[in-house]
Amino acid sequence: PAAPSAPAMLAPAAAPATPAPPPALDANGQVRPIYLTPPQTLSGTGPVIGIDLGTTNSCVALLSNGRPIVLRSREGYNTIPSVISLNAQNKLLVSHRAKNQLVLRPTHTIYGAKRLVGRPYDSAVVKQVRERFHYEITPDAAGRAAVRLGNDVLSLEEVQGIILRECKEMAETHLNQKVERAVVTVPAYYSEPQREAVRKAGTMAGLKVERILNEPTSAALAYGLNRELNKKVLVYDLGGGTFDATILRIEKNVFEVLGTGGDIFLGGIDFDNLIVDFLLERFQEKEGIAFSGDGIALSRVGDAAERAKMALSERNTFEVHIPMLMMDDGGRPRDLRVMMSRQDLEKICDPLLNRTIDVVRDVLLDSKLRAADVDDIILVGGMSRMPLVREKLKGLFGKNAQASVNADEAVALGAALYSGSVDKVSSVVLIDVLPMTIGVAMPGGGFKRVIERNSPLPAQRSFAISTSQDNEERMELSIFQGEDNHISANEYLGTVRVEGLPKGPKGSVRVAVTLKLDSECVLHVEAREYSTRKEVKATLATRYSPEELQKQLQVSKEAMSAAEERRGADLKDRAGRFWGFVKKALGRGK
Repeated sequence: PAAPSAPAMLAPAAAPATPAPPPALDANGQVRPIYLTPPQTLSGTGPVIGIDLGTTNSCVALLSNGRPIVLRSREGYNTIPSVISLNAQNKLLVSHRAKNQLVLRPTHTIYGAKRLVGRPYDSAVVKQVRERFHYEITPDAAGRAAVRLGNDVLSLEEVQGIILRECKEMAETHLNQKVERAVVTVPAYYSEPQREAVRKAGTMAGLKVERILNEPTSAALAYGLNRELNKKVLVYDLGGGTFDATILRIEKNVFEVLGTGGDIFLGGIDFDNLIVDFLLERFQEKEGIAFSGDGIALSRVGDAAERAKMALSERNTFEVHIPMLMMDDGGRPRDLRVMMSRQDLEKICDPLLNRTIDVVRDVLLDSKLRAADVDDIILVGGMSRMPLVREKLKGLFGKNAQASVNADEAVALGAALYSGSVDKVSSVVLIDVLPMTIGVAMPGGGFKRVIERNSPLPAQRSFAISTSQDNEERMELSIFQGEDNHISANEYLGTVRVEGLPKGPKGSVRVAVTLKLDSECVLHVEAREYSTRKEVKATLATRYSPEELQKQLQVSKEAMSAAEERRGADLKDRAGRFWGFVKKALGRGK
């Protein structure tokens, strides 16, 4: 069955509270941690563990006598829910105990943080997501997305850090020694700020992140390391919250990514929501009244939708029965009883699965390959167990997917395998690619592409800029990542400040700016003045608010709105009517 994804559970509408001021920041511009105490120093020695930090579930593995093994949680499971919660006694719960609070205390339970980490609160993506989660998403003092838990505001890095700490403690219990190092995996389609956020989360948890590894590359390691292969493989990774498609060339222990694509807002959660739509429509047809239950009732439907999805991966029919779902106007209880078939499920899921196949076709084009050139297909993520996924891939490639890789554990096992090469010269070579184009903002909001997506890493590109005023001693360049022609629909990475320029008339001073990406997709910036060839100070540290950027780059509000709407329309489009019920249950609209 498909792996469990956190159900969409919601609280009944409550009276709007007076918003608390944004939390104070520390000296590094970060929200002060509430539950984690980052260590002053990390030794950088000792065992290295592999962690698959998932949207809905996480998995931890390590090398034991040269073989990777997955660790069991204290409850005996091979994966742990990526959920944290505050119980009625204000005690922090993590993993399975936290997930059990979803129905009881939905507004005090945080899941799906992976979708929001490293994003500005005012970004189009966060705006679209805010009304979909039952817990409160709020800005911190620097304008980044954060979450409210009880009376505190937590950074999303801390939420991720709490889950990483749980993984760390599982490893320490197993090894009976301190663990301070990890290889952590992220979606291939993660942006540069999101990767940096994972590093910060690791530090908060007391882990030195030795390497950020892309999930599909990690799964390919689990499949092909030390197998003396010479193959081109597709990794199709459809998890609880994200989708990645990556094609790699494996030659012995050289793993070269030829192309990657994905959607960080397409996963099991989204399929569950469409099934909720279907169930509530059937309820209305059968009972003759529209669903008008509260958030708790809606969460019960979400839970049933997830169970139906999992069951129908193995059988042809499944009865969904929720007794006393709601009371009608006459005070009579109404049940939801629907017999679902696999055919119903496949009809519901078909549009979203077609999106994944479109991404696979694009990745084939980017890799300059035909479907027939792909030797093997590796399925990763619980949602990939759905029979329709295998059918659609067989239709495109004419062959069955590999069955040798565990869909839930492959990513963590690959990270553990890679951890064995951290401290020594290894025969393992990983050649990854840039998932999304990086470029600079132009006056008016245009996006000048500098390093194109699917460029092999490490990569660097240089370009020239000239002073625009007499005796200009410093210049600024704003860096963005994405594929849109307008900066507003792309991800803001930061602003480079170039200082210490020689004085001269407007246009006479030219600077060569070099953007460098290392093998883990971390961005570095260098600048050199042309006439003296001297390096000048260039720092990618400044972060402006959307309003400040709009003013500096003279971007019209209309252009910004149009670009944001383009980015947000797709999320609205795929949401179905489910979020109409959510808004009603939360009192956010009719």
